[in-house]
Amino acid sequence: MKKVLITTTAIFALSGPALAALSDVDTDGDGVVSFNELLAVYPTLTEEGFSAIDTNDDGVIDDAEMTAAQEAGIIPQG
Repeated sequence: MKKVLITTTAIFALSGPALAALSDVDTDGDGVVSFNELLAVYPTLTEEGFSAIDTNDDGVIDDAEMTAAQEAGIIPQG
């Protein structure tokens, strides 16, 4: 898991714009971010990297997971 987080952090830090909030990526307005929505911002994102952020394994990133990923430096803050 540690290797996944390090890889994910490196991918996000180097491959896309900073995100201000979940709403910046939530293109369908459902309050969560899917793999495809995050992939649109970070084209090098892998399913493994997405799973590292999706800590409750429900298949989407909610506000708490997005905040935790930003605070951990996995996803850049806006």
